[in-house]
Amino acid sequence: MSKKTSTENTVPRAAKIALVTALMGLALAAPFSAKAVSLVADYTFNNNLNSSVGGAPALVPTNPLGLNGFGTATVFGNIHPVYNYVGNATPVNQQAGLTLDTTGLISANSYSVQVVVSMQNINGWRRLVDVQNRQSDNGFYYDPSHHLDVFPVAGGGTMVAANTFEDVVLTVAPNGTVKGYLNNDLEFTTVTPVMNINNPGNLMNFFLDNVVGGGQGEFSSGSVAEIKLYSGTLTDQEVANLDVQPLSPVPDVGSTLTLMSLAMGTLVGFCRKLRRRQ
Repeated sequence: MSKKTSTENTVPRAAKIALVTALMGLALAAPFSAKAVSLVADYTFNNNLNSSVGGAPALVPTNPLGLNGFGTATVFGNIHPVYNYVGNATPVNQQAGLTLDTTGLISANSYSVQVVVSMQNINGWRRLVDVQNRQSDNGFYYDPSHHLDVFPVAGGGTMVAANTFEDVVLTVAPNGTVKGYLNNDLEFTTVTPVMNINNPGNLMNFFLDNVVGGGQGEFSSGSVAEIKLYSGTLTDQEVANLDVQPLSPVPDVGSTLTLMSLAMGTLVGFCRKLRRRQ
């Protein structure tokens, strides 16, 4: 008896239909898997600055006043570990924040970064992300109107509030498209090289303002509950699907292989159960 004949006699028609349907779905999704991005670093501040994703370096603190530290806070209705960064806006060498070496994690002009942060004072420009090692006033901010902004290019959208955790996402695409999102919603789109990582150490600074040039002192102390870094440009839909609640880990949007394995495992188990019932 051939394997084909044996399969026809032992696998019910319903199982075959389920298998074919699943494989067709995977085939349709296959062209997109090459473009999927991966979660390459995830920091949840559970009494350390390490990433829960292997291969990513620990965050490096800037803590000139010695007041930074770990704690807990209510984040979107849940108690969550946080890292409190405490400094002074001026002089600039008393600002506090975090730095990540992105070498080997992302390319300079294709990445996404997600930050869940609460700032104490947003009555002015307040730096969120710097990619020029504090050598330029250009960067990703809260602006004086309490909106997300890539200075000096574009901003707008929903207003943020002081002492309130906001889920902020920045995406940078190789074609120069830069987008800002607030709590899963797209706030602005612009085309600029401002957020391309442009410094010898491939450093990404969080909350630290520039130390040379104009516009210094645009800093506020605050608390950060989560920082995630993705290997490429998340789409609008992928950002919309991110879980805004940091207590529920965001799945790796690039884990297509894992999803395929789970789907096939479920189908195999289903077929075995049907065979035992015959």
